[in-house]
Amino acid sequence: MAHELEILENGEASMVSGENLTPWHGLGTVVDGLLTAEEALKLAGLDWTVRKEPVYFGDGVPVPGRFATVRSRDDKPLGVVGSDYKVYDNVEAFSFFDTVTDRDGEAHYTSAGSLFGGSQVFLTAKVGDTFNVAGEDAHDTYLLITNSHDGSKAFTAVTTMIRAVCNNTVTLGLNSAKTRWSLRHKVTLEGKAQEAREALGLVYKYQDAFQDEVEKLLQVEMDTDKFKAIVEELLPDQKRQKEKNVDALVSIWENEPTVIDAPGAGNGWGAINAVTFWTDHHRDFRTDDARFKSLTAGFASQFRNKVRDAVLVGA
Repeated sequence: MAHELEILENGEASMVSGENLTPWHGLGTVVDGLLTAEEALKLAGLDWTVRKEPVYFGDGVPVPGRFATVRSRDDKPLGVVGSDYKVYDNVEAFSFFDTVTDRDGEAHYTSAGSLFGGSQVFLTAKVGDTFNVAGEDAHDTYLLITNSHDGSKAFTAVTTMIRAVCNNTVTLGLNSAKTRWSLRHKVTLEGKAQEAREALGLVYKYQDAFQDEVEKLLQVEMDTDKFKAIVEELLPDQKRQKEKNVDALVSIWENEPTVIDAPGAGNGWGAINAVTFWTDHHRDFRTDDARFKSLTAGFASQFRNKVRDAVLVGA
C-alpha cells in the first residue's frame, strides 16, 4: 500500500500529525495537541512557494499558453498548467481557512503533508465540538482540505467525521447537508471567504444531521445473520474475493472491540461501525489518492451509504 508522501533529502517524510496520532504508515512528525498554520507548515515541510515559468520548445521558442509550476525550495517543476491557472500557495491556503474559520493564529490543524513529490498537498482542520453517541462514543468533525500545484485538482474541502476511539472516518451521504466545497484554479482565493464560510456553516448542519441519523441507526436491532445478509447482498461479485470480504466483515462485527463494546453493539449503528472499520483498516489501496477518493466519494463511501440505506429500511 503506497503512502505517496514526499520524502525529503534528510530522509524524513513531508508530513505532520497532531493529537499524538501516528499515521497508519508510521511516517512524518507526530506532536501532541493541535497545530497553528505556521507550525503545521514548518513541521510538515510545506513552507515553500510556487511560481509559474514559461515552457519552451527545444529551439527556445515559448510554448503558447503553457507554464511550468516551479517550487521555490529546490526549483523543482511540479506540473504544466495553462496561462489562466492561479497558484494557491500553501501558506495562502492555510491563511485562507484561518480567515474562514475566524481562528487566525489559533491551533486547530491536526495534520498536513505533501504528496506525489509536492504536486499535491493536504491539511486537516478540526472544527466544531466533540459530540458523543449515546453518551460515550466520541466523534469529532474535521475539514479535510486538498490542493494541487500541477493543475490536476481543484482546491477542495470535505467534511469528515472521526470516531475518536479508533480514528475511523465515517462519511455518510446525507441529503440534508452539503459536505464538499471546491474552487478551481481559475480565480483568486481573494473574495471567496464568505462563500467558504457559507459552506463551513453547512458543516455544522451536517453534524446535526449526522447525529439525527445515528439516533435512528441505534434503534434498529441487528444480529449476525441480518448483518451478513446485508453485506453479502451489497458487495460486488468478485468470485472468491467476495467470500473473503464477507468473512472479514462478519469477523469484525462479532469481534472488533470498537463495535461490540460501543453503543453500536447489536444495532444498526454497530453495522455502520463494522463496515467503516473494514473500509478504513482492512482494505488495501494502491495509493493515498485512491484511498482518499474511496473513503470520501468512491467505493468505501458508497458501500457505507448502501449499508446505511439497507439498515434503515423499515426503521
